[in-house]
Amino acid sequence: MADYRTLPNRYSMVRAAACLIGAVPLAAWAHHSFAPHFDASKPVEITGPITEYEQRNPHAYLHVAAVDENGLTREYVCESHGVTQLRRNGITPEMLSVGTTVTLTGSQARNDPFMCFFNTVEFADGRVFNVNGARDSRPAAPAEISRSDIFGTWLLAPANRSTSGPQPMMASLTAAGRRAVETYDPFVDDPTFRCDPVAIRRVWFAPGTPLEIGRDGQRIVLRHEWMDVERIIHLDATTHPADGPRTSLGHSIGRFEGDVLVVETGNYAAGVLSQYVEMPGQPTRGLLHSDALRSVERVWFDAGSNRLNVSIELFDPVFYTRDFDAVSAQYQPTDLQLEPFNCKPENADHTLIDSPGL
Repeated sequence: MADYRTLPNRYSMVRAAACLIGAVPLAAWAHHSFAPHFDASKPVEITGPITEYEQRNPHAYLHVAAVDENGLTREYVCESHGVTQLRRNGITPEMLSVGTTVTLTGSQARNDPFMCFFNTVEFADGRVFNVNGARDSRPAAPAEISRSDIFGTWLLAPANRSTSGPQPMMASLTAAGRRAVETYDPFVDDPTFRCDPVAIRRVWFAPGTPLEIGRDGQRIVLRHEWMDVERIIHLDATTHPADGPRTSLGHSIGRFEGDVLVVETGNYAAGVLSQYVEMPGQPTRGLLHSDALRSVERVWFDAGSNRLNVSIELFDPVFYTRDFDAVSAQYQPTDLQLEPFNCKPENADHTLIDSPGL
């Protein structure tokens, strides 16, 4: 049993309810990156019967009744990947029924002693499953699917990416950008709390969920399982409608330059490019953008590596004094089927609501 210390608590409603079995509301930091909320240097191990499994996307929650260092039975709430990702890695809802005894290992929450992020779940029969896919007696990986172009289903290739931390563009904010950042609370205001997919860069870099690229006449259709995103790239348009709606994903027009799909997107609503920005000695901020944001994506298939390549350039002269550096990613072919994501949002006081209401 880990030594649970009393930690500074920013979400008193979670702490106050943590001792009540079955009565813990979700904290304000669902749909988030790891580092601002969990401390990897403080490993935890929790053993006890399951009292509830919240089958949720983007993050699932497992409630376990365990004895703390004072001999008291507490309910610990441990977060992990969404239910679709857990199921693909062998951790099914049927395995996590109420009353099943499990041992969870993971990392302590920074702001509550009764919350954690779990990486592995061990059952009484000795089976151990890792939420990232490595598990006991894992079958050999199937032969990789071969592709010849950008079309098909893809999965983001593993890479050493940080979802929080310093952001160089914070040093290039305009006065308007600084005002927006200073009035934004990433722990409350991030659009993912409302199940809004939040800008194309965050959609492209959503791990563990597949992407499907198809063509329907003069439209390229990008369907991401994450947040049930569907983007239409208009090949028969050269401008964005002046009176068109402004949304998180904007309006996209495209063209082929040889085998490279070039996508230009405008008509964005003001939004958030990075949920958490951590700078030494400063409060956690968000990396925001104005409704003047423009983006250029290039998507192409590399036959030598059998990978889909994506590069993204961003331009926002209202919030930034310079253009963003290009970012890139690779996707590998997959035979996974997209599943309904059915994100479950939270309202302003962090209790669950039944519909997105975006």
